[in-house]
Amino acid sequence: MKSALGLICFLLIASFTWGAEPPKDRGDYTARFMEGNKLMEEKLWLQAIKEWKTILEIDPNNANVNYKLGYCLLQTANAKKEALSYLEVATAKKVSKNYDPFDLGEKRAPVDALYYLGIAQHLNYKLDESIESFTKLKKTLNKKHRLQGLADIGLSQAEEAKRQIADPKNYIITNLGPVVNGAENDFSPVLSLDESSLFFTSRRLRPDSTNSRIINIETGEFRDDIYVSFKTAEGEWGPPETLNLNSDDHDATISVSPDGQTLFVYRDSLGDGRVLYSKLIGEIWSDPAKLGSDINTASWETHVTITADENTLYFVSDRPGGLGGRDIYRCVKMPDGTWSRALNAGPTINTALDEDSPFLTPDGKGMYFASQGHNSMGGFDLFYVKQGADGEWGKPENMGYPLNTVEDDVFFQPMADGKRAYYSSERDGGYGKKDIYMIDLPDNSGASQLAVLKGYIIGEEGQELPSDLKIVVTNTKTGEVMEYKPRQRDGGYLAILNPCTSYHIDYLKGKEKIKQDDINVPCETNFQELEREVYLIPVKLDEAKKEEPKVEPKVEKKPEPAPKVEQPKKEETKVDLGYDPKNPIKTQFIESLGYAEFSRYFVYDSKDFGAKEVKFQQFVKDIQKILYDKGKVTISVEASASRVPSSKFKNNDELAAFRAQSAEDMIAGELEKLGYRRGEHFMFTVSRKLVQGKAYEKDATTNKSVYEQFQYIKIKVEG
Repeated sequence: MKSALGLICFLLIASFTWGAEPPKDRGDYTARFMEGNKLMEEKLWLQAIKEWKTILEIDPNNANVNYKLGYCLLQTANAKKEALSYLEVATAKKVSKNYDPFDLGEKRAPVDALYYLGIAQHLNYKLDESIESFTKLKKTLNKKHRLQGLADIGLSQAEEAKRQIADPKNYIITNLGPVVNGAENDFSPVLSLDESSLFFTSRRLRPDSTNSRIINIETGEFRDDIYVSFKTAEGEWGPPETLNLNSDDHDATISVSPDGQTLFVYRDSLGDGRVLYSKLIGEIWSDPAKLGSDINTASWETHVTITADENTLYFVSDRPGGLGGRDIYRCVKMPDGTWSRALNAGPTINTALDEDSPFLTPDGKGMYFASQGHNSMGGFDLFYVKQGADGEWGKPENMGYPLNTVEDDVFFQPMADGKRAYYSSERDGGYGKKDIYMIDLPDNSGASQLAVLKGYIIGEEGQELPSDLKIVVTNTKTGEVMEYKPRQRDGGYLAILNPCTSYHIDYLKGKEKIKQDDINVPCETNFQELEREVYLIPVKLDEAKKEEPKVEPKVEKKPEPAPKVEQPKKEETKVDLGYDPKNPIKTQFIESLGYAEFSRYFVYDSKDFGAKEVKFQQFVKDIQKILYDKGKVTISVEASASRVPSSKFKNNDELAAFRAQSAEDMIAGELEKLGYRRGEHFMFTVSRKLVQGKAYEKDATTNKSVYEQFQYIKIKVEG
């Protein structure tokens, strides 16, 4: 009897809920409804979306199904905005306070639909409507309802979004173009400090199609792989290449050491996200290894950033005991080289919501990170925080619109000069879903207070560089020694130098010293780049000369000297130290006039002249004699570049300026080592920076001597 009564009730309810025009195939409707719910429980959003869309073709005005479809769309990476139209239908009628998600006859949406409507309106920049929805939701709910706090967050973020959009920052955001960005998601860019290597994560099909069957069942995309793009001599990004460390799991970029030779990666197979590191050995990346200490746990670790001296590390984890979901933690390197136990970065940075993707400035005194808390304008926003003199972090500052949007803005890596940064975003006009962009920052407030020594070791054309090359940097104050290896790919190297410090640089091939240099980084330095090039070929030629048999010079008999006749004394005059390819370095010293001059002509695109060169050291001694006699000298510098395009500088104006600054730094450094003080014993006039000579006609080789006449540094000293 009860069974028969239940059947009658079911038929009455079904007749009532399906209305006058019941679905053509009730069995198919029921099966799809049950399958859609099951897929939602398993978080297979794309598959669930297909089921709900099919059901809507049968019953398009069903508020419950519209709600379920809208909810699923909000969980996707690239289709969130599409949820709005379905949630508007879902909330057009009165919502249900006694909602049953598994009831086939439920045609109304739950109260939760108002919350998700507010989210969808926010994502579509309908901020006033979003505020109305959250306000209506709060009035509908009792004060202890779980959505009250989330509605408050929604209201706060919508109000913040209105403020940020009304006062946009002067960011210039440029897509890196179709060479780097593809049709799929490209994100999480990280770069070496010299911007020569761009590592990023992509969900594209590999060039060899080896991932054609490695699909993420939740998103329908290929799993994350790591790619690298190298900057060409023309300053363009080259075609991306896959790294040998990619696996069948999710492999993603999270950070890279300043020299580009240690890559930190995120690997996830079954939701067990962990952070690893890989070393570049020649042209091969080592198998990723765990970082040690308690950095990786059974919880979810997502990101790592490290200071330039590699002594402090910050990472992200959702481990128990934090201040919210994902928090930022800190480790320091112990005397034995291991990492300390992790310490929460504290409530100044971490909130009750999620934090992610910290990026330290190279000097470690600033940090960019993403947060859903603080004064976010929606989802994750990017924030910048400075470290005070006491070592404590200050108040995080929202980086503002249009860098931050109403969606998640997470990965942001600044460059050391504070002028540019890179990040990924889903913006109108892109080449795919998420693309990688370069950002010109409105000011360089994030510039690091350090110097970067970078350059190239150049070997014989067509020959691989020897594997035993290294650059040894010694801090002359502390005696601390750091070793760097040039990249096998192009001979590039990079070392971080701190302000108010002097360094001695040795360039070694095995135990043989190829070249040495001394660099003084002034205390007031903001950020500067010091470029050096080291050639291996001249060393080999010198060695070959040493092995040649000695040939005694032929001595001719000199005639007897004529009787000495006194001549009137001629006054010494300055001569023009012009271009001579056989004698590119010239000096002159006129003691009676208190005058000394040094000139150096360069081969194409060369910038370096060393403090240890014999003629330069003699020039310094000549200046010392003038200082002894006159007490003070004035130094003028003229630097010139030809019109042949430079492979290491954006333009030749920058090359000429670099040559002028290098000359001033070299002279000042040598005189200060001798105890002379700038402003008291020597001063510089405003340097001349020239770009001159014939127009470039792609004839740098055939007209080498024509262009070399305008590639020089001239230093004049007068007492």
